[in-house]
Amino acid sequence: MLKRVFWVALFTGLSHLISIITISYVLRNLGEATSGYLGVIDSTIMLVASIISFGIQLAVNRNVATKSSWKSNYKLAQSSRLMLSFFVILVGGASYIINGELSYLIYLFAPLIALNGDYALYGNGKPIIASSLSFLRVALPNLGIIITGHFWGVDVLPVYILLLAFGILLVGLISAYFNGVSYFYLPRKKFLKFYFKYSKVGVYQVAGVLLVPGILVIANWFYSIAIIGLINGLLKLLIVYKGGLRIIVQTFFKEIKLEGTSAKIDKASLLAWGAVSIPVLFFYDTTLNFLFKGIYDDVALLLPLIGVIMFLSAFRNSAEAKALIDRKDNLNLYAFLAALAAEVFIIVLFSYSDHLIWGIPLGFLVGEIILVLWLGFGVNKKHFFTNRLLFVAKLSPVLIIIFFCKLIFGSNLYILVGCEIVYTLWIMIFYRKLVFDSLT
Repeated sequence: MLKRVFWVALFTGLSHLISIITISYVLRNLGEATSGYLGVIDSTIMLVASIISFGIQLAVNRNVATKSSWKSNYKLAQSSRLMLSFFVILVGGASYIINGELSYLIYLFAPLIALNGDYALYGNGKPIIASSLSFLRVALPNLGIIITGHFWGVDVLPVYILLLAFGILLVGLISAYFNGVSYFYLPRKKFLKFYFKYSKVGVYQVAGVLLVPGILVIANWFYSIAIIGLINGLLKLLIVYKGGLRIIVQTFFKEIKLEGTSAKIDKASLLAWGAVSIPVLFFYDTTLNFLFKGIYDDVALLLPLIGVIMFLSAFRNSAEAKALIDRKDNLNLYAFLAALAAEVFIIVLFSYSDHLIWGIPLGFLVGEIILVLWLGFGVNKKHFFTNRLLFVAKLSPVLIIIFFCKLIFGSNLYILVGCEIVYTLWIMIFYRKLVFDSLT
């Protein structure tokens, strides 16, 4: 198990690392507008993927993991996904004709997304292959941006879109080979019945995508592309962090119904937040200068705000999966819809103010607060908050030490690294059992 977690974490980490390197390069060398367009493109493709999956992906993975006859269910799912993708193409094509915005071309990739069955690799017990293919899909378009921009200085957006499509196609073909199934299935006419069966899960999953990675699709209607570009840089950091939290949940997913497992997941997640809090809360100015070279000087406090959102995400990291396993679909559905409604309201409200740069991050914050409260009370009214708050209190001494280290020694990259070493040693001494239980 430790070996498996290591390789999955490695490939997932490399995927996120190349995303951060790319957005740093784009903001430094190609400007906020290019970053904004890339953010909208990425958000659009995540939204399209969530619409096409719409709950059936989870159901198929359950069958893949538990049934020998899973291939018939997989075929049914892929045929339904492909049929829905044609309707997504119609919406995207019409939007592109009306607005002419490049991001709407992503909707034309819907069949490629639908035919990509890499999600079944996890159910088949092949997470290392799945994570390596995910890295390939991310690396191709991102490296294309850096190479194209550095050597030719041409418009990188068409290159990014073409390599994005090629990466999805390539990953789909390779996934089919390792799953031992066909890549292409004929579209299924009666696909709506199959989707309707998982509608509650599907709606909350789409809402979950719109809450963070897909929100730029909505924000694009209310904010300038330059503002979106600035937010996209910090959004990448938040998405990377949430991806790391997801690994912790996946490690314990089968055991999440057991007593105490949910709390263990969130404690491990809060330990991870502690490590991340050092660069995003205590040394936010050093981090921003290292990654983006002065681009955020006027709004540097945006990063600590993202750090607070990260804390809330860790606090309730297990709750969504716990509700899913316990078949509390209504809990997830209403919580995510309420959070999304509040987030969109904040974003739209701030778009009419003089402080619109704060609108999207504050929307994230309000959405996370709603999710913590709603899911926390819904999953475990009595002990959810007390257990986690007590753990945060026990973790606070090392964070206080790091705060005073910054006050005494100042803020630079070397002090930041030193504080991370202090934090790591503290965790290994006082929380070693929890850390290694989380891995093994």
